[in-house]
Amino acid sequence: MSAEPLGATGRSPVRRDVYGRARAVLGDPSPLACTVTLTAIQVARGGDGIDTLLRWITPELRDALTRQHSLSRRAGRRGAPDARIVRARVCRVSRDAAEVSVIAAVGERTHPVAMRLEDWSGRWVVTVLDLG
Repeated sequence: MSAEPLGATGRSPVRRDVYGRARAVLGDPSPLACTVTLTAIQVARGGDGIDTLLRWITPELRDALTRQHSLSRRAGRRGAPDARIVRARVCRVSRDAAEVSVIAAVGERTHPVAMRLEDWSGRWVVTVLDLG
């Protein structure tokens, strides 16, 4: 594997989809990662918003977040209105995947979040999400 950054060869990075059509490599996933992190924290703490994540997460992640949402609601929680992103770091592991670490603050506590995003049909989709 080369140490050159993606697209450093002087030509634009183009990949082919399943139909053979040319498609550019996806851009920076950090805005999506931050949005998914904040919404996932809200959902895991009993708040609403799971419907907004359906396009950006796998069905397995949806099921896990739905279970956590249900447990939080039974415990009497209704979300985390003061959640915010402190820092996010992206590491592109290939043209089709990126791993992101995010530090989120909820009130006075900070929580680490790790996720893996993959290229699914021309868009980033979160395939692994670990809320700390």
